[in-house]
Amino acid sequence: MIEKLTYRAVQNDASLLKWVYLLLLSLIWGSSFILIKKGLTGFGYFEAATIRLMSAGLIFLPFGIGNFKKIPREKLGFVALTALLGMFLPAYLFCMAQVKVQSAVAAMLNGLTPVFTFVFSILIFKIAYKANQIIGLLLGLVCAILLAVERSNSAITFNLHAGLIILATLFYGYNINMIKQRLSDIPAFVMSTVTVSFAGLLAFFVAFLPNLSNYHPSQIQWMPLIALMTLGIFGTAIAQLFQYKLIKETSALFASSTTYIIPVVAVCWGMVDGEQFHLIHALSIAGILAAVVLIRKG
Repeated sequence: MIEKLTYRAVQNDASLLKWVYLLLLSLIWGSSFILIKKGLTGFGYFEAATIRLMSAGLIFLPFGIGNFKKIPREKLGFVALTALLGMFLPAYLFCMAQVKVQSAVAAMLNGLTPVFTFVFSILIFKIAYKANQIIGLLLGLVCAILLAVERSNSAITFNLHAGLIILATLFYGYNINMIKQRLSDIPAFVMSTVTVSFAGLLAFFVAFLPNLSNYHPSQIQWMPLIALMTLGIFGTAIAQLFQYKLIKETSALFASSTTYIIPVVAVCWGMVDGEQFHLIHALSIAGILAAVVLIRKG
């Protein structure tokens, strides 16, 4: 009896912990979009993304150097790929997109991540699924599409910059599955420190490539710089650690469902910053939250 009670208590603690990770990630990443917006007021999209990645890499580099030897040699390629798909490329894509896309809308479009997570889990990794998961993911997809179009003077057009976010979520979807299926045996702290360090170092070298950066040290604006450094430390480094733990301890679909809660946080920040909020946004958020419930039941 005591053993059963102990086992049940451990299971309850584990269930609670995964929801804590989910909430923390949602709060951190939900705040990331407004930080990108603030960073872009003082830097171009290339400089903003580079500062973000370098800040994250600098924090984790001392740990990453020591943990690199703990990565099995045959998995180094997967580790490098997850750094590219999970951090490096999306960082630049989101900064490029938010030049023309509101921060709250960018966060809502980020809700496409579970859709691509689902697609890759079925097509590549042959993961089983349930009907309610499909309904939830399709609902999230429809809501995201509603947010990707612009409405003015009775005309509806697709915002091309929104396509950059869709591409980033495609990378996220594949990356989440790859971590779960190929790298789940590597401790979360080892994975996060090595991948964040790799992405930071890559950004450092890319920053010095000719014809890419228009950065001039004499033009530093401190508030945008602080916003981007905060984004790098919390939105990339710390958040990656939480995400790896969540993926390891739950499923790829559950881990990707953080992107359904993120828009709620981002919309609150957007409203505080004076961004427009319309009925279509409210309906989309309602649909996204309903999708969370459907996916959770799966």
